[in-house]
Amino acid sequence: MFSLENENETFKIDARRRMLLLGGLFAGGILIIGGQLFHLQVMNGGEYRDLAENNRISLQPIPALRGRILDRHGRILVENSPDFQLAVIPELTGDIKTFIKRIQPFIDMSPDKIDKVLRQAQRQRSFLPLMIQSRLTWAQVNQIESRIHTFPGASIQVQTTRSYPNGNTAAHLLGYLGEVNDKDNLQFSDIHFRSGDIVGKTGMERMFEMALRGKEGFREMEVNAVGRHIRELKRQPAHPGPDLRLTIDVELQAEAERALSGLTGATVCLDPNNGEVLAMVSQPSYDPNQFIRGFSNDEWKQLVTDPKRPLINKAIQGQYPPGSTFKMVVALAALREGKIDAQTRHFCNGSVVKDNHTFNCWKSGGHGHIDVVAALEQSCDVFFYKVSEALGIDAIARQAKNMGLGEITGIGLEGEKPGLMPSRTWKKATYGHAWYPGETLITAIGQGAVLATPLQLACMISAVANGGRIFRPTFVPTSKDDLPPPTHITSFSPNHLALVRKGLTAVLHGKSGTARQFKPEKVMAAGKTGTSQVVKHKREKSGKLIKESNELFKDHALFVAYAPLEDPRLAVSVVVEHGGHGSSTAAPIAKRIFDFYFDKYGTS
Repeated sequence: MFSLENENETFKIDARRRMLLLGGLFAGGILIIGGQLFHLQVMNGGEYRDLAENNRISLQPIPALRGRILDRHGRILVENSPDFQLAVIPELTGDIKTFIKRIQPFIDMSPDKIDKVLRQAQRQRSFLPLMIQSRLTWAQVNQIESRIHTFPGASIQVQTTRSYPNGNTAAHLLGYLGEVNDKDNLQFSDIHFRSGDIVGKTGMERMFEMALRGKEGFREMEVNAVGRHIRELKRQPAHPGPDLRLTIDVELQAEAERALSGLTGATVCLDPNNGEVLAMVSQPSYDPNQFIRGFSNDEWKQLVTDPKRPLINKAIQGQYPPGSTFKMVVALAALREGKIDAQTRHFCNGSVVKDNHTFNCWKSGGHGHIDVVAALEQSCDVFFYKVSEALGIDAIARQAKNMGLGEITGIGLEGEKPGLMPSRTWKKATYGHAWYPGETLITAIGQGAVLATPLQLACMISAVANGGRIFRPTFVPTSKDDLPPPTHITSFSPNHLALVRKGLTAVLHGKSGTARQFKPEKVMAAGKTGTSQVVKHKREKSGKLIKESNELFKDHALFVAYAPLEDPRLAVSVVVEHGGHGSSTAAPIAKRIFDFYFDKYGTS
């Protein structure tokens, strides 16, 4: 039987159960929340405090001023110049398009530049400065500053930019800057680059990147949740890079460039006693300031597609057959091996025949009976053909290697080429064929497979000048008490060296010397002309050369020399692409360099 009393009792029991369950759930929730708060505040409180602190602190880098580059006398080659920039804070100035339209008469922005600024304005926060135009002229700065009150939010900011005050002078040697890429990150792994950082790409700018860039500083800024700066908390100043003094003489460099102006090629000037580079020229050149200003698409396309390759440093990357400049190597090898001496004479009738092939002398009528001194003076090909037959290619290759040919000099500039000194082993490994006797004859006059850079040729003639030492070319000044050790030492016999020097002196001062018309004015010099074929020349039946009309098929012109004779202070190599003859094109350039140098610095 249903009882109201029993129903009330059941209700009370259910209510108590529900209250206990709800109380338990509530207590459990409190315990869980309390545990989480304990974990966050007590156990991990320090970590989260650090994270919160970091979220409101921004570290901003302070760029270090890049070190200047100076020549050997302290004259500026590369410096840092002020860059006047117009910036605006969008939230203060209003509509950016309207601002640009109003400021346009004073700065003349291109449509591409305007589009770039508008895109940047959309990407960044409106309270951050927006760069409108950099590299403003002083006149533009004055015009804007006098009206700055009419442009709310606008300001002129001053930054520093790299500057090459001599323009094209020494461009390949000094190099240029560019934005960092993966290759830079790999090579300079000790530098923590950020996207957009600038780094040396070529020349001295790259070779001495670690020293020149200095050490950047930083500002510790407090920012709010949206990144707006509130105050500066801490500052560590940047340390500028030290000045770099080079061995280069900028006046000699400029004169060498003028001497080669309008031509394609290179010239290198060394101190033969220590390997210091006094000048290094590659033509045509470019203006490294353009890499700072930026290129238009057409300008860049024209630069990189120019068949004369203005971006290539031909002094270290141009590889040319050395032509008759190589004959001094063959002469020294033959003297060392006992294949010739001062009395050895060969008869030149204009050609020799080897294995049914005719090898011509440059002088179709021949030189008659001739010894090694006269063969160098008159550059007789037949004499060296016959000497090389007795000598063999491997002996020639050994002598060439000892004089720095066929391998990089180790100057430290990126992209240096090693040239090539062929041998039996090289040909077998490269082509899988045996060496032919006729190839020895061609190599003996600096043709065929043999290749050298203008820098290597300067090292070669320096070895003759200093008695057999090959120094690693350097841009860092040395002292007489701290000379670098030679990379190669060729122990020339004094008698052998005297014979070769006598022949090289006769090239300039002998009655039949191939460069006698271009001897220096103030000093006695020793040198060797060279002409290297680009294509095989056609000849008349008499053996006389048929003049080539196509400019690109003309021979390269070469000349190497040193002066003064008794106390050499300057060694020079000149290569002119498609210049014709070394005696008429390259030798006058060297004469101009010698005359300038010894007129300026004296002969003693």
